[in-house]
Amino acid sequence: MPLLKRNIPLHPSNHLPLSLSRKTYDVIVLGSGPAGRRLASLTASAKLGTVIVENELFGGDCPFWACIPSKALLRPNEALGAGRQMGGSKQMIQECTPDGSTIDVQGVFKRRDGIVQGWDDTILLNLSLDQGVDVVRGQGKLTGVKKVEVTNLDGNQVVLEATQAVVLATGSEATIPKIEGLDQIDWWTSREATAANFVPEHLVILGGGVIGCEMATFYGSLGKRVTLISSSKRLLPRCEPEASELVKKSLTALGVEVCLSTAIDKLSKVDKDKFKADLASGDHLTGSVLLLATGRRASTQDLGLEDLGVKVHPKLEVSESLCVATATGKWLYAIGDANGRNPMTHMGVYQARTAGLAIIARSRKMALVEEPFNDFSATADHEMVPQIIFTDPHVAMVGLTAAQAEAKGLNAKIVAVPFMFPGAFVHAELNYEGWAQWVIDEDTKILVGATIVGREAGDLLHASTVAIVGRIPVPKLWHAVASFPSMSEVYTALLMASGY
Repeated sequence: MPLLKRNIPLHPSNHLPLSLSRKTYDVIVLGSGPAGRRLASLTASAKLGTVIVENELFGGDCPFWACIPSKALLRPNEALGAGRQMGGSKQMIQECTPDGSTIDVQGVFKRRDGIVQGWDDTILLNLSLDQGVDVVRGQGKLTGVKKVEVTNLDGNQVVLEATQAVVLATGSEATIPKIEGLDQIDWWTSREATAANFVPEHLVILGGGVIGCEMATFYGSLGKRVTLISSSKRLLPRCEPEASELVKKSLTALGVEVCLSTAIDKLSKVDKDKFKADLASGDHLTGSVLLLATGRRASTQDLGLEDLGVKVHPKLEVSESLCVATATGKWLYAIGDANGRNPMTHMGVYQARTAGLAIIARSRKMALVEEPFNDFSATADHEMVPQIIFTDPHVAMVGLTAAQAEAKGLNAKIVAVPFMFPGAFVHAELNYEGWAQWVIDEDTKILVGATIVGREAGDLLHASTVAIVGRIPVPKLWHAVASFPSMSEVYTALLMASGY
């Protein structure tokens, strides 16, 4: 069972179903994450009556269990690591921590608790209320076309009806693998890992993707034992191999034991605070907490979709305006993690704008044309998606990898450079370890992919995103001059290496 040694209330007792003064709305949104809130604010601002249905904390996973708390946990060690690379500050740090200790763990947890408002959703809820959005707490389920039944834990129930649209913004949930003995031990998902207020003596992480590598970075920096197990041949298999290798090198330097190309076959409880894992490789290990970082799936179960003939598996298919393709008519939308296209917060918010504008236009009987890059098409969802993985170093990427470009049959030119320029040296003297790569369509001279790896390199990514979305010819980028001395000089280095 999930292990969390603290009591966090998930179901506040306000805004219950019976408190609603109306039962009919123009737009009903299931889910209050960033995507759901963004769409609701748009439709409410267009004078469409809008209500958000939320079963847990208002705000969704991102502010309480995912993006925000995980980055709050990772940031102090990033700052300390930067200080340790700088003459003047590194000597002071060594004098203050002669025993080699890392960071004030309880201080980090306290900072995280403050950033997530102590898991109090009042601020986010009031923001939506101030925008003219109604809120009801409970589990939403579709019972017919444009009809949603909302039931809370106490059994209070109300049936809402939409005149225009129902929007699925229900997010995603951890995928729990089938492992013999898993039910005999205590384990974490990412939710417990980001909300923890103690450090396990030996954290075993199953999964070498984004969550696994980020949590290995955080817990590995605290001086306790961490083992990372992945069935893949390398960490972060969707990234460029060079990026994966730099992350593995960093984790190994932290003391994290990385076990690749294997899996956990069986688990058994040793005692109250320890379990045993039998690996597919034949090895065995014991640990104190198991973190399951084995992926996520769209939270589209138990919503009544199948009863309406909506195909859910393998994922909800949506149009460019985010209408659910297998629903009859243009009334059901799915945005963010719920549609499985690109399960990242910023892409969900991007989709929310597209779907929100489409709902508003259809409510006004306007004709919609779903053309690339217009208001009613989520064009960037396909091959222009930016992502930052907050390991140390960061892995920031957008567009196609070299392998993806090759698979598409592009005449791809690969340009790669190390961080060897004055701006990087100012940041970390002569030992800044970073790497950047461009993937260029040689036939058009257009940038189609970029990866930047380095401490705080995520802040450098957006220029590449703009170039890819804008289809700016790489030779023209010479005229977008990088300031000196700054980390953005990486773009000058890439341009020089491109030969244009």
